[in-house]
Amino acid sequence: MSLLWPVGAIVRRDVRVALSYRLNTVVTVVSTLFGVTLWYFFARSVTPTQPGWAQGGYFGYLVTGTALMGYVNVALHTFGRKLRQDQVTGTLEVFLGSPAPPYVVFASSLLWDLATQTLQVAATVVAALLFGLQLNVGSLPALLLLVFLTIIAFAALGLTAASLLLIFQRGEPVTPFVGAFFALMGGVFFPPSVLPPALASLAKLIPLPYALNGFRGLLLQGWGFDQALPDLLALAAFAAVLVPLSLLVFPTCLALARRYGLLSTY
Repeated sequence: MSLLWPVGAIVRRDVRVALSYRLNTVVTVVSTLFGVTLWYFFARSVTPTQPGWAQGGYFGYLVTGTALMGYVNVALHTFGRKLRQDQVTGTLEVFLGSPAPPYVVFASSLLWDLATQTLQVAATVVAALLFGLQLNVGSLPALLLLVFLTIIAFAALGLTAASLLLIFQRGEPVTPFVGAFFALMGGVFFPPSVLPPALASLAKLIPLPYALNGFRGLLLQGWGFDQALPDLLALAAFAAVLVPLSLLVFPTCLALARRYGLLSTY
């Protein structure tokens, strides 16, 4: 019960905050529909020549890219945004003083945002189907595992950035650059193979291209688990490096913030 109480309290807090801004839900739904409409007509004006666009066309490429990028953005930015919010409202020290370990408290702040992002992805897919997108879903367990590993890898980056925010106070020094960098090089809007050779090689060192390649293969090309295995192993390797790093940086920054009284300042 000691772990469930703070987790439940954080989720209830996030739900109440979301319900108090109901117009935001309407705006999110409208934005989703507008985005799919934009991608549909934009894709119709493009003649794809890359092999990665063949299955599902460029429309499918854009829809799947932006859908998975939504999870990436939640994982990257939620920790820092919620931390800043709790500092401003004066609830950060209360949550960190709960019986649950601090990393459990921070991880709980992802749950509601991931739930709402899942609904947004579902709305995106439904809207894309209405525009004629053909899905060819392969292994569902592989798809769920790929999304899970993607969230874990990028959440580790987000937690590292939020940890630095505890010390530097003024804005996140990492995630704005990382998010823009991934959108450019990760294959969201175009295959990394169209980049200059040096950048295309650099793109192989970040997790997003592997996540998107597997995501598109499992959703659009009917891949089985074996076909998705190389991308799953790559994501697992990134998570194996980034998660321990974040669990090392976070307690170190938290200890420094407590020592110098930075938790309640902003």
